[in-house]
Amino acid sequence: MKKLLITFVLVLSFSTCGFASAAEGTDQDPVDPDITSGKALQDFKQAREKWLAQGVSSYKVKVRRSCFCASPFAATMTVRDGKVKNVSAKPWYGPRTIPGMFRIVGQAIKNKVAVLDVTYHPTLGFPRTTWIDYIAMAADDEIGYGLSGFRALKP
Repeated sequence: MKKLLITFVLVLSFSTCGFASAAEGTDQDPVDPDITSGKALQDFKQAREKWLAQGVSSYKVKVRRSCFCASPFAATMTVRDGKVKNVSAKPWYGPRTIPGMFRIVGQAIKNKVAVLDVTYHPTLGFPRTTWIDYIAMAADDEIGYGLSGFRALKP
């Protein structure tokens, strides 16, 4: 009886110390299902091709950022011939160009984030809204971007 009691206590202590969950493989971070299925990469490539086909290298766009991070949370970018000419808010910690926004989304796919939710502009292809949760069980690592007011400029 004494051996049975000791065995029971050991089994109980091992399961509450996390050994059972590690053995079951539940300690792995989840990955967004659209990333694991390849849909996120396929959508990304189609949208980027659509954007590149437009041939727009001079534009103005407002970028909003939503995160647990330092302000400012919005800025308007003026881009001429692919180079940033003006940023309305300084310092600005978000993407400065549409290719920069594509890099953020591409990196999120490559890093297999927990949540990636992107809405691409239907005709121009650029990411209009993006929400990224890098680690499912971590607090304050989420970040969102919204691009609005896009206007192509004469070169």
